[in-house]
Order: sequence, then structure tokens, then C-alpha cells
Amino acid sequence: MKVALVSQKVGRGGGQERWTESFATALHERGWEVHVVTRCVLPSDAVFPFQIHCVPSVARDPFRFALEAQRLLAEIQPEVVHDMGDGWGGDLLHYHGGPYPLLAERKLAALSPLYQPLKRWAWQVLPHYRRRYRFAREQGRRHPGLLIALSRYQAGQIPNLVGIPKERIRVVYNGVDIVRFSPANKVLFREAVRDYLGVDKSVTLFLVVANHFALKGVPQLIRAVAELARKEKRVHLVVLGGRKGLGGWMARQSFRGGIPVTFLGWVEDPTPFYAAADVYVHPTFYDGCSLAVLEALATGIPVITTRYNGAGEIMEDGREGFVLPDPRDVRALREKLEVLLSPQLRKEMGVFAREKAILFRFERNVDEILHLYGEITGLRSTQNTHSPHFHSTLSIGVEALVPRGEHLPKREANA
Repeated sequence: MKVALVSQKVGRGGGQERWTESFATALHERGWEVHVVTRCVLPSDAVFPFQIHCVPSVARDPFRFALEAQRLLAEIQPEVVHDMGDGWGGDLLHYHGGPYPLLAERKLAALSPLYQPLKRWAWQVLPHYRRRYRFAREQGRRHPGLLIALSRYQAGQIPNLVGIPKERIRVVYNGVDIVRFSPANKVLFREAVRDYLGVDKSVTLFLVVANHFALKGVPQLIRAVAELARKEKRVHLVVLGGRKGLGGWMARQSFRGGIPVTFLGWVEDPTPFYAAADVYVHPTFYDGCSLAVLEALATGIPVITTRYNGAGEIMEDGREGFVLPDPRDVRALREKLEVLLSPQLRKEMGVFAREKAILFRFERNVDEILHLYGEITGLRSTQNTHSPHFHSTLSIGVEALVPRGEHLPKREANA
């Protein structure tokens, strides 16, 4: 069968780009004819076994990309259109970062309360933001098929934000390559990476992988590590990723404050750094289902994250690590970091972490989505239509999916 994947970018970039590349490759290996419609192919050491269709230059305009993608899809004529959240229509809308209104609200939550009114005003006034909001609602209106949410939290937000009814939503968590990310990597990389970093084996090494520092809770993590350092705990934090300029500024501030932090910027392969770390820390304000958390679990190290991360839903608090209720709570984060200074506890949690990752291996992720492909094509054949009305298997009520104490966001009336 022929499938078309629609994604603004593909390759070794963020979570969506990496997942799309891996998924397209897996489909090809299973005998599918795979076409990827994109505007940007990111650098990758892989040889793509699938066909790339690049839309004309559309900058970052979501409407123009969606329209150009539709033209290419009309030429490709696939049996299944699997959209990563960047186009119209299609059979399967697969939100990775979530709909823009949800992502924007969580970015707002990561800001200081002093700046939040200004940012909300900008959403209502500046054309770029207004256009992104309009696109999200138009996308929801145009999409006739199934929708994949990466977590129950994400699924609970979508109906109110973009108008897609809960009956068409399926929750499918991300999967991880348990061969590439493995405890065996510790033997290969741990000592060499620590020597490169200048971190002694007696030091507890924390790791975070993040591009959007504020959204991923990096400032709160640095403050928590600084508090441990002031208590004369032997700790060190490594930060991978980050936007150009911001990482340098934070590095200078940390250096002046005597905080044991190393900023390495973007790295093509984070695998050795997971192997060198003792704890992976991801105190995010929002993640659909963080691939970095799954990669750390697969490597066999404990994880600290928050309830706003879909990957936190698959964890058992206190078993594979800890799931914090509030990403702003630096004290609670510091306390969990301090608990994990115990090598014995880290070892026990690391075993449970690996066991959990095996349950969410990438092959399972592919199988679940192929099952949805079968549901789509089966309904299409029985109903003899290209725009079927799907019936949901999601039985959880929308209100039950919202974290306790939080209300469903309202649509922006003026956006």
C-alpha cells in the first residue's frame, strides 16, 4: 500500500522530525510505499529509503504549506494520508506538539506572571499569532478522519481547543528504539563522556535535552541544582540543545554564579550522554510524550518529569523516577534530585525504567498506528466514501483527562 506522511520538517531535529524519519523507515521495511511531503529535510546520517516531496518555499506560513501539500498529495494519490499536524484533511491527524492553542497556553504558563498579560495581548494583536490560531481551528474544522493524541492529557484538551470531537480521538504514546538506547551503552560511553566533561565518577550527573529552555523547565532545574551545590552536594548538570544565543547567555550566568552546569548546545546523537548520566531530568511545562524521557528510560536511568508530559502518564511515581505535579516548584524538584543522590536507589529505579521502556518499544508504536490504518481503510471500504464518519474506542470522558485543579482552556475569541 501507498502512504503519504505530511510534516513541515523531517530528519534529525526535534521530536516530530526524528519520529517521522524513523516511522517512515519502519513502514518501508514492512513493505509500504512511503512518500514524505515536507518543506525542509534536516541533516541526517541516514539514507532515506522513502520518497521525499518538497513543497515550494513557503517560509513558515502554515496555510501556504497546507495548500501546497494538498497539491502534491493529489499527484501522489496515496491510500492513506498521515498528517503530523501540518496540513488539512487527510485520514489521520497526528499531533506531536499538540494543537497550537495548547502549546501556546503551556508556553504562557512557563513565563513569569508579570509577562503573561503582555504575551496574551500579543496573541490577539500580532498577525503571526492570529494566523497560527486561525490555522489550528481551520485544521480542526477540515479534518474528517481520526486523530492521534500522544497522551490522555493532550486528548482532553483537543476537543475544546480545535473542535475535533472526542469520538474521533485515539491515544497512542510514542515508542523508543530499545536497541539503540540500552543500558549496554554505559559500558561503551560512560567513562569517556565523563572524562570529556571533566566530571568525576563520584559526582552525580544530571542531564536534560531541551531546545525551548523556558517551556522545558531548564531555569527551574538550574536553580534546583544550584541549591544542591550550595549544600556542598557533588552534582553536575549537562544541558543539550537550546536556541542560539540563549544557551550562551545562560552559560555565562551560571558560570558567574558558580553553578555546576555545562551547556553543550545541539548534538547530533545524545546516546552517549544518556549513558554517562545518573538521572535524566525533564521538568517540562508541556510535552505531548517526550522522546527524550523514553530514551532515558530505555538507557536504564531514573527520570524526573512532570504531569504535563505525556510520558509521565506511563511512569509510576516513585518506581522509574518521579512525576512532579508543578513544574514551577523548585523546592520539590530539588528534593527529588537530592533523593536520587543515592546510587542504590538509582540502580533500582534504573532497572524498572528499562522494563517500562521495553513495554513502549518503537515496534509497538508502529503496530498501533498500522492498526489505525486498518481501521481507516476498513471503514472506508465498508462505507464506500473517502470522508468516513469514524466511531471512537476512546471511552475516557474529556473532563477526566484534565489534570486535577485545571480547567479546560477556552477558545480565544479574538485570535
